[in-house]
Amino acid sequence: MKAIKFLLFTLFISLQVSCQTTSDDNYTTYKAVAKTDRAKQLIENTNLVAQVFKDSTYTLTEGVDVYEFDYLSQKGLAMKTFVYDIDLNRPDVSVVASLPDNKPKFAMQPMTGQATALLNTKFDVIGGVNGDFYDMTTGVPRGVFVFNGMVLKDTYIDRNEGFLAVDKSNKVYLQDIKLFKENKDNYQHVVSGGVWLVKDAELVKQSDEAVHPRTAIGTTKDNHLLLMVVDGRNYTWSNGMDYTDLGVFMKAIGAEQALNFDGGGSSTFFINPNGNANEFLIRNLPADNGGKERAVANGIIITKAK
Repeated sequence: MKAIKFLLFTLFISLQVSCQTTSDDNYTTYKAVAKTDRAKQLIENTNLVAQVFKDSTYTLTEGVDVYEFDYLSQKGLAMKTFVYDIDLNRPDVSVVASLPDNKPKFAMQPMTGQATALLNTKFDVIGGVNGDFYDMTTGVPRGVFVFNGMVLKDTYIDRNEGFLAVDKSNKVYLQDIKLFKENKDNYQHVVSGGVWLVKDAELVKQSDEAVHPRTAIGTTKDNHLLLMVVDGRNYTWSNGMDYTDLGVFMKAIGAEQALNFDGGGSSTFFINPNGNANEFLIRNLPADNGGKERAVANGIIITKAK
């Protein structure tokens, strides 16, 4: 009798262990599936994406498309990214440097306020992103700055490695900051960036591994301008990127040149969704105060000639 009871007890324990082992062995298999061309580039050309949560695109005006891509990273972190794809082959589409109240002096104002101050009869304001790093007391940018052909600042620090330029023939490009002074009279607009992420289609090696919300700008071989923001500092919403992953992202979506711009709570991605209504909408979630738009020193605003 004791032998039968022992056998039954042993069988019961074996079944319990077997069931628990089967349960513990279950796990989720992630598969990244793209809907848009930009997301397909990221999935096929990088190891950034484990699973896609959102992959959408829309057109604000002919020549200006927006891509919004949310995903689970291979590191297990939520990411929300926003990208402008601007076709600079169109002569009616360009970008300009913005300042608070559209005046040639340094101060601070939210990007939607800077966009509103820029409204005029010559061009429509389509949207934009924040610009250079700056003194958060005075609004003086860290790097060089040109506004409507006026050189407002021609000095910079080592962390300013390049700049976005719009020359007086309306050509838009990214340039090494060491070339600014010899060409400064040829620029209509200049906003400085920070470190190079991609240069001559090659990733730039980074030493800074800090993770933050980021703003980046890139140019492609087919003359498109890419303005990108990734949210961060919010674990369940989006975690931000270091410079290395930011460069990988920009290169994957086509950037042959790419610069980092001001990030953190300054990172702002806004659109004008209803055209002439000029009711600007923030699409990302700024890191300050639960998503409140920060007053920043300057920005890069997309325009389309009327």
